[in-house]
Amino acid sequence: MKRYQWIFPFFLIILFTGCYNYRELNQIALTSAIGIDQTEEGDYLVTVQVLNTQKQGSDTNFSGNQSKFILYQQKGPTLQHALRTIIFESPRRLYVNHLNLLIISEKVAKESIEDILDFFARNTEFRKDFLVVLSREEDPDEVMQILTPLETLNSKNIRDSLMSDIKFYGVATKVTFENLLESYLNKKTNIVLPTIEVIGSVKKGESEDNIKQSIPDAAVKIRPLAIFNDDKMIGYLSEEESRVYNHVQNNIQNSIITLNCSKDRKFTAELISTKTKLKADGKNKKISISVKARASIKEINCDVDLLDPNTITKLEEMINQEIISTMEKDIQNIIKQYKTDIFGFEELLYKTDPNTYKKLKKTYQDELIENLEIEVSSNVELQTKGNIIKEITR
Repeated sequence: MKRYQWIFPFFLIILFTGCYNYRELNQIALTSAIGIDQTEEGDYLVTVQVLNTQKQGSDTNFSGNQSKFILYQQKGPTLQHALRTIIFESPRRLYVNHLNLLIISEKVAKESIEDILDFFARNTEFRKDFLVVLSREEDPDEVMQILTPLETLNSKNIRDSLMSDIKFYGVATKVTFENLLESYLNKKTNIVLPTIEVIGSVKKGESEDNIKQSIPDAAVKIRPLAIFNDDKMIGYLSEEESRVYNHVQNNIQNSIITLNCSKDRKFTAELISTKTKLKADGKNKKISISVKARASIKEINCDVDLLDPNTITKLEEMINQEIISTMEKDIQNIIKQYKTDIFGFEELLYKTDPNTYKKLKKTYQDELIENLEIEVSSNVELQTKGNIIKEITR
């Protein structure tokens, strides 16, 4: 009996357990986005977007016209200091476990993002799956003020726009905080971040009239990628270069390509199920990139016979040649201009042949990436031609 005398108290302990640090919903401020900027004095300027969870009847100050979110802003010598002093304005403590978006200003990115990485990696209250973007020109608080017609929270609008671009075009790329931290800690590759920009008037964009019009006065637009060297932003890629980067990283799912099919006529094909494979050859200092995809004609303004196999072959050759020439040109231009390896070629070379990599690294040091030959091959097959096979004419 002595052996079992502790079983009953043990089960009682299990039954009476609970959350020791729980907080009621009306005691917390649900945070959907955080923006990080810098003051002229060098302090961090932090803006948080909080959901307005006030319900009708819960307060005599309730109005049906209240904003669906509230912005709080504070500055401080550290990020933690700035975030904690939000309580000067907010009656509720920030709850950041459901953070969707982190917006970093261009100014901060050019200085260093090391403090940001350290803060969010160290803080146990944050999950690491929120998206990270960089704001061009406009400060993060200006971006976060824009009202969007299709989504109550513009942070969700930005997130959804990013995901749509990733799926259907390929200029942006998905970077969670976890991805960002991994890229930073990997010394053989460099950071890439998607960027956003406010189009139109910021002042008009924060007004309710912005979501009452068929054409808003202001909107947040997805822009090409920003690239880093170590922890500092060093430049922006073009739209074409951003898509090439995503091709190399095998991030492209669906995309489109538009080419001339005669002197002043064009056609557009949609690339479907695109797959990219990389291969490193350390002995010949070569990186081979092979692209494979299915394609369908979405628009064609040329007088061609799509039932003729020779026509299909010619169009396929044009698509493949365009992919090859564009990727080889843009990859070399990015490496030559920025002298940084955002593609992860050095890491691939190291994983493929560590001994050869060490010899090459010792010989070329920081110039290794510039001495690699880039060879691209493409195999795109046109499989569908749309509902009609000839140009519409009268």
